[in-house]
Amino acid sequence: MANTDTLLEHLPCPLAWLEPGGTLLGFNPAFADLVEDPQHFFTQGAGSHWLAKCQDSHFWRDALPGKGLMRVHVSHLPDSKAFLFFVQPVVDLHGSVLDLLAHPIFIQCPDGSLLASNNSFANFMGSERSALIGLEASRLFGGDGQQGIDSGREQLLKEGTLEPIKVSRPDGKIWWIQKRLITQNDQHLAIISEMWDITRQLQMEAELSAMQSADKLTGLMSRDEFLHQLDEQLHVAKRIQMKLGLMLLDLKSFQQINDDFGHQVGDSLLRAVAQRIQQTLRETDILARQEGDRFAIMAVHLKNSEAMAQVHHKLALAFEQPFEIDGKPVPMGFRAGVAIYPDDADNANSLFNNAELTLHQLKRDGGDVRFYDERIDAMVRLTRELGKDLRGATERGEFFLRYQPIVSAYGNKLLGVETLVRWEHPQHGTLVPQEFVYIAEHVGLINELGEHVLAMLTRDLHQWLDYGVYNLCLTVNISPQQLKGQGLFDKTRELLAQLGGADQFTLELELNEAAIHNDGQRYAQQLHELKKMGLRLSIDEFGSINGALNNLTKLPIDTIKIDRHFIAKLGKDPDAETLVKAILRLGKDLGIRTSAVGVEELDQLNFLRNEHCDQVQGFAVSEPMGSEDFITWYHNFNLVRGGIQP
Repeated sequence: MANTDTLLEHLPCPLAWLEPGGTLLGFNPAFADLVEDPQHFFTQGAGSHWLAKCQDSHFWRDALPGKGLMRVHVSHLPDSKAFLFFVQPVVDLHGSVLDLLAHPIFIQCPDGSLLASNNSFANFMGSERSALIGLEASRLFGGDGQQGIDSGREQLLKEGTLEPIKVSRPDGKIWWIQKRLITQNDQHLAIISEMWDITRQLQMEAELSAMQSADKLTGLMSRDEFLHQLDEQLHVAKRIQMKLGLMLLDLKSFQQINDDFGHQVGDSLLRAVAQRIQQTLRETDILARQEGDRFAIMAVHLKNSEAMAQVHHKLALAFEQPFEIDGKPVPMGFRAGVAIYPDDADNANSLFNNAELTLHQLKRDGGDVRFYDERIDAMVRLTRELGKDLRGATERGEFFLRYQPIVSAYGNKLLGVETLVRWEHPQHGTLVPQEFVYIAEHVGLINELGEHVLAMLTRDLHQWLDYGVYNLCLTVNISPQQLKGQGLFDKTRELLAQLGGADQFTLELELNEAAIHNDGQRYAQQLHELKKMGLRLSIDEFGSINGALNNLTKLPIDTIKIDRHFIAKLGKDPDAETLVKAILRLGKDLGIRTSAVGVEELDQLNFLRNEHCDQVQGFAVSEPMGSEDFITWYHNFNLVRGGIQP
C-alpha cells in the first residue's frame, strides 16, 4: 500500500482514497488543490455522499461549489478494500463565455449553493465573484426574493419547468429571473438563472394602465374598467339574488354646443354633467364615461326592475336645472337606454350590448328613455338568422376577399396587405367581419370559415405570382378558437408548401387584443408553434384593453396594430396622442413592429411619421380592393415609387 500511495501522490490528476468505513487514507496534491479541506469534504462537504453512491455506480457527475461540473470515477485499489476516487473536470464554469453576456447570470448546485456566476452578477450584488461562491444564492437577494428563489428551485427540481420569478431590489428596480435545469442521465447537475431588468417595461405598463383605467377629462372610471366592474358586480348580484341595472346615457345637442362654442366649452360641460350625475346617484352605484358625450351607470342591489325607472326620474329632475358654463346657462337633456340583469341578459357582454342596442333604437325612434324589449330582441333574432345562413355559405361561394395595402410610414415601401373577408348575403347585402365572425364562433363554424379564407387566399396568391406580385407580408385575421384544432396548422403548412415556402410571401396571423387578453396564455404553446413554422404574429386594436401588456413579454408577438379609435383622434384629443406615443415607445423598447390602422388624413400620417411608427394602412394609402385590382395597384405603386424595395 505504501508503494501505491507514493505512486498516486505523483499523478497530476486529482485522486483520493478512502476505506469502506469512510476514513480518508490519503490524497494527492492535485486533489488538495481542488478541495481545500479533503477531510471536511468527505465527512460534511460535497463528497460526503460519494461512498454511498459508489455502491451502485462506478461513474457519475457532480457539481463542486466554485469548481464547476466534475466527472467522478471510482475503482478499488490493488490488494486493498479501499476505494479510489478520480476527479476530472467536465466544464470550466469560470470561463469567459458567461462574461460575454451583459445581463446577470448565476449557476446553483441543486442544493441551492452558488456554483458560479458572471461578472455582471457579481457587480449586481456589489461583491467580488470569488466571495459569492458557495453561498446560499437565495440569501443574497433577501426578503421576497429569497422565498421566491427557494420555492422556484424546489419547483424546478420537482417539475422540470418554472415560470419567471419577479424580484424587487432595494433601489426600486424589478427583475425577472428565468431558471433552467441542467440534467444528464436523469441526474440534476445544476440550475442556470438569467436576470433581466424589467423596471422600465413595468413603468410603461403602469402609465398606460393609468391612462386606460380613468377618464382624464372627468376623472370618472374608463370604459374598460367599467366593463370589468360590471362583470364583478354581476357575480355579486347572482350570489345575493338581486337585480342589476345598466343605463347608457348620451347628451342631446352636445355636438351642436361643441360646434358653436368650441371644444373647451364642451369639455367644461362634460365635467359638469359628470359631477351632477355623480351627485344624483347612490354611493353604491357606479358611473363611467364611455366616450364623447356617452356615460354608463351601473345601479346595483336592485329589488325590482322599477327601481331603474326611479333612477332615470331622479336624473331627469337633476337635468331640469341648466348647467352654468363660463357664467352662462346651458340647458341640456339626455337619452337613456336600459337593460336589466337577469331579465334581459345573464352576462356582462350581453347586458352591455342590449343596453347599446336599446339606446341606438331610441335615437332612431325618438324619446328620452327606453328599456330593452321584444322589438329590440328582433335584432337578436336576426343574429340567429345569420347563424343559420352561415351554414353552407362557403359552398355557395358567398364569401370573397378584399386586400388593403400596408406601407412604410413614409410611403416609399410596400410592406404587405391585410386580407379582409366579406360575406355577400343574399338578403342583407355585403357584411363585414364584425357582423358575422362572432356568430361563426358561436355556432361552431369559425374553423370552416378560417380554412376557407386561407384557401381563397392561396388561389389569389397563385394569380399574383403569375403577374409578378411577390415579396409581401400577408396579414390574416384569426379567432382564438382556430388555435384549438389542427386545421389552422395544416392549412397554413399547405399554403406555404404550395407557394414554395416563405420565400415569396410572409404570412402574419392577427389576433384581436381582447382575444390575447382573455386567451393569450391559454394558447401560448400554439402561438409559439406557429412562430416556429416561420409565421409572424400581430395584435390588432392594441391599446383598447387594460392589462394586455404583460402578454407582449410572454407571447412571440411581431407587430402591434394601434386601435383605429385612437388614430382617428390624433390632432383632436391630447390623451389619444399621449397614448399613441406611449405605444410607439413601448414597441421600440421591446423591438416590436408598430402599425397604425385607419389612417385617413395627412395630419395623422405626419404625426405617425414624427413619432417613428413603422407602418400604416387606411384610406390615406388605399381602400380595400379585389385581387385583380390589387395587381394593378401593385404595379402602379412600383412604377410611381421607383421600385418595391425587398
